[in-house]
Order: sequence, then C-alpha cells, then structure tokens
Amino acid sequence: MQLKGSNTEEKLRRAFVRELHARANYTYFADAARQAGLEQVADLFSATAQNEAEHAAHEFTFLGGAGDTISNLKLAIEREYEEATKLYPEAAQVAEEEGFKEIAEFFNRMSKVEAKHEKNFLELLEAVDSGSTIKGRTVGHSTIEMAQLMLPHQTNPAGFVHGGELMKLMDNAAGVVAARHSRANPVTAMVEDINFLNPVRVGDLVLVHGKITFVSRSSMEVKIDVETENLFTGQRQQALSAYYVMVAVDLGGKPVEVPPLIVTTEEEERFFAEGLTRYQARKTKGNKGMNR
Repeated sequence: MQLKGSNTEEKLRRAFVRELHARANYTYFADAARQAGLEQVADLFSATAQNEAEHAAHEFTFLGGAGDTISNLKLAIEREYEEATKLYPEAAQVAEEEGFKEIAEFFNRMSKVEAKHEKNFLELLEAVDSGSTIKGRTVGHSTIEMAQLMLPHQTNPAGFVHGGELMKLMDNAAGVVAARHSRANPVTAMVEDINFLNPVRVGDLVLVHGKITFVSRSSMEVKIDVETENLFTGQRQQALSAYYVMVAVDLGGKPVEVPPLIVTTEEEERFFAEGLTRYQARKTKGNKGMNR
C-alpha cells in the first residue's frame, strides 16, 4: 500500500506542521521564561522544543525527506521568490488597508529579506550546478562560544580578574573566528570600541561569544561579547564587548584575500553596514595594514 494519497499521509503532514509550530512556540516561551528569571522553566521549554524538532524530523523522513541538493536549492528559490513577490507584498497591502501600519512595514521589510534569501540561493545553485567553488561563507560558519572558569592566579588581590586576562581570551576567540572564516593565519591588527561593562570575579564562569560582522579584501571584523555566569545562582551579566580587526596572512606574513561574507538576516545586514562604516573611517584616517 502506498503512503501517497492515504489518510496516514495527511495525518503525518498535520503532525509535522504541529510539531514545528510547537517547537517555535516553546523556543519563544523559553526566551520569555529566561527573561523572567525562571531558568528551570526556560530549560524545560528549550528541551521540549528540541524534542518536538526530533519528532518533526521523523515525520519529515516518512513523508519522503529531503531531495538532492540541486532540487532543494531550486525549491528554496521558488519559495523565497513567492514570499518576496507575492505572500509578503499582499500581506502588507492588507495590513495597510486595515490600518495596521507597523505590521505592514514589517511585511514590507520581510519581502526584501526573502528577496535576499532568493539571491543567496540562486548564487549557490549556479556554483553547485557549474561545479565551481563556493567562495562565500555565512556568519554562522565561524561563530563560536568559549567558556573558562576564572581562577585565583588570574585576579588581583581583591579578587577581580585582570583586564589583560580577559582581553587574551577575547583575542583568542577573535582569532578562531577569523581562522574559521578565512582558513588562513589571522593576526590581530586592531581592537576597537572595547568596553569594560562589569567587573569579573574569581570563580565566575566567563562566556566569550564571537562572530564575524564585516570583511574587506583581507581584513575581517569580529564582534566579541563577554558575559559572566555565577555558578551558584546561574545569574548572567554582560562584562565586556569589543570589535577586533583581524588580517589573514600567508606564511610570509603577506595579507591574503578572504572569502566574502554571506549575510542572511536583518541583524547581519545592520552589523555589516556598521562594519563598513568603521572600515571606511579607518581607511580615511590612513591606517595601514588593516584596510586592504
């Protein structure tokens, strides 16, 4: 007996949509609980969301699963095009007519974002179809999170962690991000906008978050955020932030070209635009070695 056209197939499709909906809801519920300081509730929502995603994956497999990469890219292009040219524009018009201006503006922005998604997939399809090298890399490709417990030898007599210790962690994280993106040897060219927001104490768990925000020909801007976690209470707070400008070099120390950055979200586009502004400002000032 074939699954296609059966009542079982219909049940699978409904269950699949329901599981994805539950996963999204529980993810948002977890964020709300975490903001309310209810960490255990947030953890349970997050764990359940992951389990719902696993259920959806099984149902997706029963329904035929993913096709080959070329077919998947073509399907993604088709759907992104439809969202960019039909779904969101029509939704924006309806919202505008009904007086929901903020929602209409959101729909219009989403139309532009989906068009960007379509463009990204089209470029990838062309590269895969022709067998050429895919040069660009996404922000997520090189994003990292690192953790280290602060020990007595890293602190001053009052128990506060030396700024140099924290900057060393940040520099290490920036180097890893840059190396992942460039697959070359990165060197630190500049640290910009470093802010010490809250003190870090002995016994704190330091969490370092790093992601690439902008690239030029051979330089990469990496955003580093440092937060602390009290292992007894679970409380977290932002401690430091900075932008590291890293330059990819070869074994002889000569700058080499890095892959372009593929941006997919509004936030990534904003960070890229801000990074471009900082890059141009440095270039105007005549700084050398990082503005290639």
